Parts: sequence; structure tokens; C-alpha cells
Amino acid sequence: MPRQVRWSDQAVRRQAIFDLPLEAVLRVEIARPLQLLNVFTIGQFLSAWHDPDRQSEMILLFDSAQQARHAVAVCANWLGGKHAPVMHAGWSEPWWRGDENLAV
Repeated sequence: MPRQVRWSDQAVRRQAIFDLPLEAVLRVEIARPLQLLNVFTIGQFLSAWHDPDRQSEMILLFDSAQQARHAVAVCANWLGGKHAPVMHAGWSEPWWRGDENLAV
């Protein structure tokens, strides 16, 4: 029985990450244009990434293709995905949202 409880907790955590709005994680200047592509949550972001045409459009919204791949790898790893780490390549601004504008 404890195994079922653990699985349920894991499923709840995964769903919470899937449903997380992009603007909570990505810079607004990246998240808002993604919404024009009907990508509003982390789950939709990861799903859209698997479509080569959508992936090409999404890459254009980041500062570089490597930065886009890094964002996908980090989000997938939150869900327990097995992605090789992509190292920060000295891009001008990170893709993730900073703490400065978050409401407390």
C-alpha cells in the first residue's frame, strides 16, 4: 500500500509541474510569444517541443538554440526526464524568470 501512496504523490507533483504557467518560469518576453503559439504551460511547452516545425518556431523566441534546448532539458528534468545537461554558454540573459518582479 505505501507504494501506491508514493506513486500518487509523484503523479500529483508531475501534474503540478505540467500545469505550471510559462510566465512563472520563463522570462515574460519569451513566455508571451509562446502563448501566441498556444503554449501556455510547461506541459504544453514540452509537448510542442517534440514537433519539429513548432520547435523551430520556439527556438526563435530564445536568445539562441542552445538556450532553448537548455530550457527544455531543465523543464524535462523537473519531471524526471533523462536529458543530458546543456551548459550555460554565456548568453546575455538567462531564459528563466528572475526574482525581482515576483509578488510575495
